[in-house]
Amino acid sequence: MKRRPVSHRSFGRAAAVALVAIAAAAPAATPGSQQTDLKGLPDSAKPIRFSSAEGRFQTTFPTGCARMQRKQNTPIGEDAASPTVKVRVVFATCERHGRKDEGCQVSASLGALRDEQGQAAVDEVLAVVRKLMSDYGVTPFRQVPISRDFGSHGKVEGVDVHAREPMGVGEVWIRGLMRGPDMYVLLAWKSIGGLFTDPEYSVFFNEFRPWPE
Repeated sequence: MKRRPVSHRSFGRAAAVALVAIAAAAPAATPGSQQTDLKGLPDSAKPIRFSSAEGRFQTTFPTGCARMQRKQNTPIGEDAASPTVKVRVVFATCERHGRKDEGCQVSASLGALRDEQGQAAVDEVLAVVRKLMSDYGVTPFRQVPISRDFGSHGKVEGVDVHAREPMGVGEVWIRGLMRGPDMYVLLAWKSIGGLFTDPEYSVFFNEFRPWPE
């Protein structure tokens, strides 16, 4: 059976679905959230250096990301009455101004891997990556392991995946990372292709650091 190509409309919606996919990988937390929608800002003609104290990360977002959205849950801790594990999930999402169905996102699931070690932790990260590819309707054509030692900030390991629509030009770039008990997922999408040759997305991925400025 031939796989049905994903329309640009559904491709664009997949970023919202991605939030659900990543959040589902973390244990339950309280439904309260804090969200900042920066629609009042002018669109940036320059890349934006972004740091999240709540998510414990920093990176450089591409041009056109002044209207970035930030969201986080309000976790609750373990106690005798509730087995809920304390996990904080923080998102920073950019839909690039003036470009249809294109953007990028960082999600931090702090504490999501607390009870996982070795291959079990790897499997958790891979499950999120596979779910994102399924939501976008893309198939991988390149997959490489990632390992970076940040000295006093710890070692980060994970997987970097390039994927595209099997019968279209849409492309998705996913980097799933783990550092101790924390999981980070970097995601970029571009419905017209050219994602992997865009230098601003290379900066977005390569300048990620698992600590705030």
